[in-house]
Amino acid sequence: MGCSTKPNLKVISLLVAALTFAVTMLIALFPKSPTEPPDLPETLKRIAGEIGGKYWWALTIGGVVAIWLDRRVLWRLVLTLLVSQIAIETLKFTVGEVRPDGRFFNSFPSGHTTSAFAYATIMSMHFRWGWIWFPFAIIVGLSRIVSHAHWWHDVVGGAALGYIIAFGMHKLLCYLQPKISPSTPSSGPEQPEHLGSFERLTIQETQNAGQGE
Repeated sequence: MGCSTKPNLKVISLLVAALTFAVTMLIALFPKSPTEPPDLPETLKRIAGEIGGKYWWALTIGGVVAIWLDRRVLWRLVLTLLVSQIAIETLKFTVGEVRPDGRFFNSFPSGHTTSAFAYATIMSMHFRWGWIWFPFAIIVGLSRIVSHAHWWHDVVGGAALGYIIAFGMHKLLCYLQPKISPSTPSSGPEQPEHLGSFERLTIQETQNAGQGE
């Protein structure tokens, strides 16, 4: 889908995400005490733990496939996830919220959820089928609550933060792309990008025949 967006819908979704993040961060700033883990089946907890530990494999495989389909998504993913990680670590240190299990004071925001939603947002903005990553991101977020690693607002705030960062990086790179792309003169009429090599060759032969070559 490239850099084309629907301004009204995008602005509304960005405002909702910003408000959500602000509210959840405010909740995270309030003092809390560790709680007992949720009373859920051990199998479900084990699955949640596996998702939390191995979700990066799914992102990596999906990213390789996406880059193979369109190399332009490479830097969008790399830069978005890098900025996300910087924001995650900064907020964890600044907010200093205790985790539900009482282990550490770095609960807000959920890093897993932030990264997963940033990834899903970039994919959905670049590919028409990219929306399929949002259900996966939701599952990752829920797994952090089930495994008693994060509060619910850590997950919701992380999802909002991931969307905001990905949206911002997408718009920034779309703005910079024309400035950093080399301008090379074209030797003939521009051909649609979706055509294969056979169709391109046929068009070229037709153009040459019209020019008497």
